[in-house]
Amino acid sequence: MSKKSAIPLEAPPIEGGWHAVDAIDALAKLGSAHSGLSHAEAEQRLATGGPNVLPHPNRVGPLAIFLRQFASPLIYLLVFAGVLSLAIGDRWDALFIFGVLLSNALVGSYQEFKADAGARALRDLVPQVARVRRDGMIQEIPAVEVVAGDIVELESGMKVTADLRLVDTHGLHIDESSLTGESMPVLKDAALVLDAETVAGDRRNIAHAGTIVVEGRGSGVVAATGGATLLAGIGSMLSDSARSAVETPLVRRMARLARRIALATVSLILVLALLLALQGEGWRDIVLLAIALAVAAIPEGLPIAVTVALSAAASRMADRNVIVRALPAVEGLGSCTLIATDKTGTLTLNRLTVNRVMLPDGTAVNRDQWLDGSRRKILAEIGSAAAICNEAHLTDTGSPVGDAVDIALLDLAHETGNDPEELLGIERLAIVPYEPVAKFAAVEADLPDGSRLVVKGAPETVLAMCSDLPDDALELAEQIARDGYRVLVLADARSSCSSGPISSRLHGLRLLGFVGLSDPLRFGVVEAIAKCREAGISVRMITGDHPTTALAIARQLGLEERDEHVITGSDLARLQEGSQSFIEAVGKAEIFARIEPAQKLAIVTALQRSGHIVAVTGDGVNDGPALHAADIGVAMGKGGTDVARAASDLVIADDNFATILAGIEEGRVTFLNIRKIVIFMLATGLAEILMFIAALSAGLPMPLTPVQLLWLNLVTNGLQDVTLGFGKGEGDELRQVPRSKLSALIDRDALVLMLPGTLVMTLVAVWMMAEHLAAGESVDEARNAVLFLVVIFQNAFLLSVRNLHLPFWRWHPPENGWLFAGLSMALLLHLAAQQLPLTQHLLGVSPIGIDVAMQSLAAALAVLLATEAAKWWLGRRAPAPANGTLLME
Repeated sequence: MSKKSAIPLEAPPIEGGWHAVDAIDALAKLGSAHSGLSHAEAEQRLATGGPNVLPHPNRVGPLAIFLRQFASPLIYLLVFAGVLSLAIGDRWDALFIFGVLLSNALVGSYQEFKADAGARALRDLVPQVARVRRDGMIQEIPAVEVVAGDIVELESGMKVTADLRLVDTHGLHIDESSLTGESMPVLKDAALVLDAETVAGDRRNIAHAGTIVVEGRGSGVVAATGGATLLAGIGSMLSDSARSAVETPLVRRMARLARRIALATVSLILVLALLLALQGEGWRDIVLLAIALAVAAIPEGLPIAVTVALSAAASRMADRNVIVRALPAVEGLGSCTLIATDKTGTLTLNRLTVNRVMLPDGTAVNRDQWLDGSRRKILAEIGSAAAICNEAHLTDTGSPVGDAVDIALLDLAHETGNDPEELLGIERLAIVPYEPVAKFAAVEADLPDGSRLVVKGAPETVLAMCSDLPDDALELAEQIARDGYRVLVLADARSSCSSGPISSRLHGLRLLGFVGLSDPLRFGVVEAIAKCREAGISVRMITGDHPTTALAIARQLGLEERDEHVITGSDLARLQEGSQSFIEAVGKAEIFARIEPAQKLAIVTALQRSGHIVAVTGDGVNDGPALHAADIGVAMGKGGTDVARAASDLVIADDNFATILAGIEEGRVTFLNIRKIVIFMLATGLAEILMFIAALSAGLPMPLTPVQLLWLNLVTNGLQDVTLGFGKGEGDELRQVPRSKLSALIDRDALVLMLPGTLVMTLVAVWMMAEHLAAGESVDEARNAVLFLVVIFQNAFLLSVRNLHLPFWRWHPPENGWLFAGLSMALLLHLAAQQLPLTQHLLGVSPIGIDVAMQSLAAALAVLLATEAAKWWLGRRAPAPANGTLLME
């Protein structure tokens, strides 16, 4: 990654970053000292540099959202048709057209208008007060008044108020998981001076704004506030990605379809208008034709039908714990070819747990075996030692509070049959608290039969205190570490009474065993990744963890585990972001370790440029920009931050990665439903256009008026096409190959399915128009018959396309009952319109005779047979997938 894309951490700027500067030099460069700033200096800096707050984003207002709904070629055509209707005095036509435009815009605005909580969530991460040194005295001030050069005091439980160059640390551990993705609390060391290229996750001499102190204490000089912090840098990327976010696959397909329809319609209108003008037709007739063709060609009800389909899918997804924030993302998730997932909190629980114990004889005991057989006694002894040498405590409700390692050791004590509350209540005769330099802690407890000295710590430290060690003791510890565990050693010694200081007795201890701690995988995640592979979806893991830890987790997940498929943030930093070499390196990698927030965004962009439809899952602040820039952003609902949820399109309510599979399945079902809707609407629209061309070519008047076309497209058609959105799929969607990024809603197979029925409909309609006129009926009476014929045609075609593979007479559960209800309602509504005076006058309709009804039913049967023949031919030419979808171009 190029240096130009790095996030600025400091204000004022300094070459290399504050992590590359000695603490004393940092104080000097910031014009500060260990005693802090004076009140006067702090007030002057606050007036000059501004308050310590994150930038506010510009929000899109409701009016802009409403006006944006009219930015479509199809809308432009309808506006043009409405204006022409007003120009020639057809107020009813104009009213219908503008009513359609308004209703579509209102529906679209309602779906799009939602508050962007991302920036507010970022601001909430910064605490309200800070403890600083002013004039040599420690005092609490509002966090917004913190300025560069302030000395900030840190201790356990505090949130960091700004980016600090640490100047003093004592066992300071900071949880940076939500910012950098590092699952373990990071041990900070103020004495370090790091290389300028050190990534954010490895800057152990910096405390970042928004992170939490979990253990120890320290102090630091403020190097960056407000908009110059790493946290604000992520917020800036979030805003940028919001402005340039990739549209969902459905939006791209619908836009492409709209452009093609608009181009074809304009071309058709111009050609026919020119022919009529050459034949001497008046301008009014030409304008009427233009309006009628525009209305016939444009699927006015398509936005509403698609919205209903997406809403129905969103409801089904909610039942399966997938909450939809942006409706187009419903279908987009089904299109994804690659899932780029965060590890901490997404694949894992973000909670340290003891999952393995290695006994001195080399026996490995996993968590589900704590209470098994002959090892039960020694494991109980190890568990009791873990609770005795422990600095955590229990609240009034019994919940453990303290360092993540100590909480995990208390869980081990409980799971091995001990009572943590009782063990924590034992009197401590002496304590040696854990210090990073010493790498061990020791406690002497007063027991009824004497004292028990318990030591825990790093293997190389504690093993040196033990006697009678097995020859491969250190190798056993390394074996656990290679499996991705953080290793602690527990040892003890018993005596009849306390005898001298602990420091004099740290030798000759008995080795109890090796404790392996890890962030456990979420339930079902291994199976979910396997199913993703079956569904043709690649899974890439992105984490801030060390490569060794990431590789060990990948082995557990069943991902590719070869070293060459692991790439680190440092590796990416040596490549020019966006270059071909960068894209190729990202494309080959399966596991990304030690990744910074800006690099996550670059990785997602590179994967998209490789042709993938990318779904990104995550739960932390550091995931926000990547979630927003992805084709589909999927956040965790329970453990996720507000930033991640606000940046996402979908939220997994139960925080289970496996739930994303349910979303993918529903997304694929939704694409199929929308495809059926488009096929149905375009087939009926094409039949109307072909009727006009054939009638005019035969010297007949227009077979339908613009108002009648709107009635068909919005009412009788609208009652039926929306019901296709309630289809529930055929049950094997996850065994289908993902669609390509350019796969279309309408392709060659769809055209083959549409054309036979539309051609039959065209021929019958023109014949019916000619027959009624030849029989001496008026043009209005002939149009009345043709209008009824088209309604019956819609009924027949709906029955056929409800399944794109099975014949229409086959009942295939889960059947879509709404479809049959919509079909019946459309027919009944049109029959009612023929009887009511208002609709008779408005539409120019009247009751039909038995001859028209029989002719229409015969035509409907012919349409069914023609469409079923096309299905049969497609099935023979290229066998359809098991669920009958036509997924690829």
